[in-house]
Amino acid sequence: MTPQHHLPADIERTSLSIITAELEALGLTPPPETAAVVKRVIHTTADFDYARNLRFTPGAVAAGVAALQAAAPIVTDTNMALSGITKPGLARLGGTALCYMADPEVAALAKANGTTRAVASMQRAALPVVQISFASAATLPPLHIS
Repeated sequence: MTPQHHLPADIERTSLSIITAELEALGLTPPPETAAVVKRVIHTTADFDYARNLRFTPGAVAAGVAALQAAAPIVTDTNMALSGITKPGLARLGGTALCYMADPEVAALAKANGTTRAVASMQRAALPVVQISFASAATLPPLHIS
């Protein structure tokens, strides 16, 4: 058997074409404003049920695109999700992707507050915004920010 594709972009393009055809055959063609997201989720998970189950707030995809184009940072609560973000594409937009799950201070914060590292990592991610928004953040534990 000879492989038909050698470049990842060719494999991806073919995969998305197959997904599009399968969605049409199932009568699950997503609306144009959400189609790219739905197809990407199906491509990532190989689960066509997402075409039935994903729900979008009106304007959410456009807002997400605008945020990416404005170089808003992407924050994940898992290193696995972080590894799935295409860094060259993000860099072209001037953006960054962050995950604080492995940060020792996040583990200490989670332990001190009796919560999970996922919760503490999101608190850590929001901390610079909180400090800018409020002159006194007395309710937040001190963290070292690099």
